[in-house]
Amino acid sequence: MLKSSLLFTELTLGKGLRLLMKIKNTIQKTTGRLADRRGNFKRTIDLKRLEKYANEIDMVLTLYNKKSCNETMMVKGLRKFSGETTVRKTHQEDVEKITKEIAKKLGLNEQIVGIMAKHHDIGHTFLGHSGEWWISNIQEDDGLGNVCHNTAGARELVFTDHVYEQIMEKIKVHNPQVSQKELDKIKNSLWLIIDGINTHNGEKPEKEYVADIRKTERDFELEMLKCYGIKGYDRKIEPATSEACLMRLADQISYIPLDMVDGLREGLIRDEEGKIVDTLDEDYIEVLTALGIDRTEIDLANKEKSYSKIAERIKEIFINDVIANSTKGKITMSPETMTLMNQLRNLNNQKAVNNVVLAEDQATYPIAIRKLRDKYAKIFMDENLDEIIRGENPTTAENLATVQYSENDERFIRYILKSDSRDLQFTQNSVKMALKESIAEEMDIAREHAKNQKRYQDKEELGLDYTSKNARIKLYISDYERKWNEGKMIGYNEETRECDIEKIYNAVVSDKISRTYKPYYKDMRTRIADVMAGKYIASLNDSEFLQLLQDEKLVSPEQVQSLTRKYRDIEHLLDEAYIQSNWKTIASIQEKTTEEEKEGIKGEVK
Repeated sequence: MLKSSLLFTELTLGKGLRLLMKIKNTIQKTTGRLADRRGNFKRTIDLKRLEKYANEIDMVLTLYNKKSCNETMMVKGLRKFSGETTVRKTHQEDVEKITKEIAKKLGLNEQIVGIMAKHHDIGHTFLGHSGEWWISNIQEDDGLGNVCHNTAGARELVFTDHVYEQIMEKIKVHNPQVSQKELDKIKNSLWLIIDGINTHNGEKPEKEYVADIRKTERDFELEMLKCYGIKGYDRKIEPATSEACLMRLADQISYIPLDMVDGLREGLIRDEEGKIVDTLDEDYIEVLTALGIDRTEIDLANKEKSYSKIAERIKEIFINDVIANSTKGKITMSPETMTLMNQLRNLNNQKAVNNVVLAEDQATYPIAIRKLRDKYAKIFMDENLDEIIRGENPTTAENLATVQYSENDERFIRYILKSDSRDLQFTQNSVKMALKESIAEEMDIAREHAKNQKRYQDKEELGLDYTSKNARIKLYISDYERKWNEGKMIGYNEETRECDIEKIYNAVVSDKISRTYKPYYKDMRTRIADVMAGKYIASLNDSEFLQLLQDEKLVSPEQVQSLTRKYRDIEHLLDEAYIQSNWKTIASIQEKTTEEEKEGIKGEVK
């Protein structure tokens, strides 16, 4: 009887707990949905407020987006053959047009998404993506973090150019009656536009885009920091608005057909014998006809050697598909069209993008960039530019310009002194984050090698020096091998790992690193100087960068002649092409994702 009573009580309590859990989950879901509705409503109000001052916002951002007029897209600008080669200004205006067309149909904010689109590539370095890869890989040797064009643009606007303040001044000039309360609200909402720039990276294939409606300005600034400090983090962040989600997809809708046209126009696409292919081949035709483009249109384009109409047809198909499959809260395409778009991008990667960096580029530019970085970092430290930025030293850029520096050095000094203490603090925080991340990565590599008694293969890549990184990993391997032999690795867990990382990290930050490791770990001030110097180099356009290399005698006249050869003039382009390790990784991930999408569609059909 007692047993039965206890069993009954136990069952009753079990049912009660399950019921309570169910009620709790329901309340949480309902609360979440209400929070999201409020968030969506607030986002709409914030963007509507900004829309009233769209002209003023655009005018200020345009002041800092002049580089894009001459910078090319996939094609390296110093090697471009045709005056019709796509430049970033053309691409950004194209994305602006695409986003506005779709936004109008979906009921999103046309003016604000247009501003995001028009300025989204503001942070691109010289020579397109290669510039940011080279600087990032150079910094990797010292564990200094990354340069991502999307975050570089957002960071410059917020921390170097101080556009929020300039926009406020512009609004007051054009709208003298605006109240301070209204100005404060506008300023507090401006980050939503810059967030669109920071999260626009559209190279990671995604099935759908949904805004992180609970993101705050503090979250946005932390994301910028992590993009500098954590490798690959720029591909993990989500936009704060549906408008930015739309712009992220529209970026791909624009650049994929433009890359195809540029590849054909510039002579980047070659057959197995190395001869220029300037017509759409069967690989492209298969994808284009699957998209619904008639074979007669393609044949006519091949006959006339003109592909702008085909590019516009591709964009039209993508735009209509987005409109048909998206809602105000979710930006997407049909699975079939998304897969075909990604297939088209993969073809561009294989046939054109793979050939844009030549071995001579890879052998020349990274070495030159490192020398420039080291020179400018020395000036930063010799002249105590960090103290001037913090207001601890009354020296000005004008005072320094009268001393021993060349015109190029003066440009660097003036650029750095545009920064303020907030910008310097951002740099310091990103450097610390990158340091901790690199220590963790290198220790994990070392522990794996020591545990499995594997021989470490030095990291190597043409033009890049990883001497310090390789030396640190080998020292860590020796430490861990000794610990294994002494039985000190028994029970090693996540907590122990964190302690190991913190120990090295704190030693570097306080400049108390052991004599063994000291040659391979720079002190914090040098790290900040290196990153600030790299930031300046990343701000240069193609012609400024090449001219600087010539002025500093880092390239000879003969090298310049070779580095500016047009792709069409390079007889053995396929033999001279150099596929960077970063690009191999990105392209392989994209291809794998596309194959998974295709298999998924086949499964649905079955």
